[in-house]
Amino acid sequence: MKIILGILVLMSVNIYANINTTKKAMAEYQRGNINKAIKLLSKSCDGGELNACVNLGYIYVFSLSVKQNFVKGYSLLKKACDANNSKGCILLGNSIIQEESNLWYNFQKNKTPTPKDIKEHRKRRDVGVNYFKKACKIGSSAGCDNLGEAYWNYVQKNGGIKKFPKLANKAFDALGKACEMKNLRSCMQLGYIYENMDKKHISLANKLYKKACNIGYAPACKKYDKLHELGY
Repeated sequence: MKIILGILVLMSVNIYANINTTKKAMAEYQRGNINKAIKLLSKSCDGGELNACVNLGYIYVFSLSVKQNFVKGYSLLKKACDANNSKGCILLGNSIIQEESNLWYNFQKNKTPTPKDIKEHRKRRDVGVNYFKKACKIGSSAGCDNLGEAYWNYVQKNGGIKKFPKLANKAFDALGKACEMKNLRSCMQLGYIYENMDKKHISLANKLYKKACNIGYAPACKKYDKLHELGY
């Protein structure tokens, strides 16, 4: 028992030390000491401090005072995500989808996509979406929000609900989960979707506005009051 307790104390000390190293690293980064910050973040990440991996991955992916390195950045974010760090999953998902969107935009400027091209594009994009799924499954409201937004954006840009009813329902489910976790943006987004869908869904939209209003989100209160005055 003493050996086990000793190991746990040592682990706690190491975790605290790594967190402290991450804080020092970010302070150095803010001062412009980029190389020192990266060394400290690398040390902390290697020690198992997942937020250090996320910060370092973010720096490499978005080329923040360093040369952009998607391979290294994605690897760091994946390390964090694989260890159930939802921030790592969300950033990785967003990064992959953004990169794929840019590549797809440039591809379409030079060539008319074939059905095979479109299928491959969706497959690559779904890699990013799957990281949102994991973040949502972990219990991150932001993960569910990003998942719902990704589904809904695709539905909107590719023919609407009638063409992709199942995907639209997935969007509603994910945004609904985020709203239940008191993610105000999700409550508002889902309310807005329902309000503009058809008259049958306006009452449901107002329930969502009321929920966000009760949490303390003023714009939702205005939406709720307006629809309530109209009898919804």
